[in-house]
Amino acid sequence: MPTAVVTGSQSGMGRAIRNELESCGWRVLGVDLPGQGAEVESDLSTDVGRAAAAEALLAASGGRIDAVAANAGVDVPRPELVFGLNYSGVVDLLGRLRPALVAAGRARVAVNVGNSILVTPGIPLAAVQALLDGNPIRAVRLLEAQPALAYQVSKLALARWIRESAPTATWAGAGISMNGICPGPVMTPLLEREMADPRKGPAIRRMPRPLGEFPPPRAVAELFGFLLSERARFLVGQLICIDGGVEASWRAGDWPRAWDIELPAFRRLIGS
Repeated sequence: MPTAVVTGSQSGMGRAIRNELESCGWRVLGVDLPGQGAEVESDLSTDVGRAAAAEALLAASGGRIDAVAANAGVDVPRPELVFGLNYSGVVDLLGRLRPALVAAGRARVAVNVGNSILVTPGIPLAAVQALLDGNPIRAVRLLEAQPALAYQVSKLALARWIRESAPTATWAGAGISMNGICPGPVMTPLLEREMADPRKGPAIRRMPRPLGEFPPPRAVAELFGFLLSERARFLVGQLICIDGGVEASWRAGDWPRAWDIELPAFRRLIGS
């Protein structure tokens, strides 16, 4: 029986991902905050919590993990917490689990990135780069006037990390296929409450819905299930948007975009 790790496994999208994988015959090792009933209870927003979680997961899996669904995340105007969980809680934990993924031979990783990176204007790129440079203190300082954008900054940094890391010798070269999933609004009880909120509700209802509805949790969970299966072996470094057409409605002309690279630079890249 293959083993999968699911972070944020006990509620919302994490619970849906867990249910999907278990229905397909996976053994799931869930990670969530203490008191939530997961196999591993730890706070992934801290270095100590990530180290403890990795140690417990490696012990429980016998040093072999076939897949990771990195789903845990938070959206609050507290950059330190958001960066700790959404960015370091993925990048650091995956680094600690990589030996067990390598041991599996043909492992897969799917990360919940979110479509906010695609539909939010004005994400501060200097803060994104600070996270990629391993300088979260600078990233926090750069967001002092815009703490509400911490979520988008963390997720855009995560998306770029996936794009840069997935095709390298460290990941794809070690047999690990890694990709990101970008869900839009998902019809969960949380979204229903937000739609009923007098401040948030009108904005949510004004979002385009080409299919006439927002995706249910199971639709996103099934995409996770596909990306964590052998069928997705040759998907590497991709960001797959599953939002019912929100992003395409707003930005149809932005993508695909021609590669802005001069011919001499391209020739140097391919070694000709």
